[in-house]
Amino acid sequence: MKNRKRFSIILVLAFITLIGVILFYTAQKPIGNAEEKAETRAIDEGHLTEISRSYPVNGSEPSITVLGKNKDGKPAAVFVPDGTEGEMRSVLLKDGIGFRQALDVVREDMDVRKVLHVHLGNDESGPFWEVAFTGPDDKLNYVHLNFGDGKVRKKILNL
Repeated sequence: MKNRKRFSIILVLAFITLIGVILFYTAQKPIGNAEEKAETRAIDEGHLTEISRSYPVNGSEPSITVLGKNKDGKPAAVFVPDGTEGEMRSVLLKDGIGFRQALDVVREDMDVRKVLHVHLGNDESGPFWEVAFTGPDDKLNYVHLNFGDGKVRKKILNL
């Protein structure tokens, strides 16, 4: 009788774990598809020849940021609007502050406990760095910095 209960509990836990894995995979699939389409579009339209990374950025204009090298071999970022429509924008990474500089600006101004991500995005005001982090109180914080000069554009604190 004991063995039957143990087997039943293990079977139920395995089933719940399987359902969780399937749900997670299903939830991530649209993001992966959007990133693939954005990468293909960035190459097809001649903005990039080589891709190193891509990720979604949900600002006032949701987009996929695709990082790589342009036809001259220089590191660049292309901002592909979410979906298939809309104008793509690109920027050379040497024309603004870098990833580490953006992080340093935020660390100088605020108490950063754990950095969640530093992403390059774009909106109607131009390219920006989005730094997401938790503070000493474990609350979520977002800071947007101008890509060109590193000045703080927007802060969303203590979420």
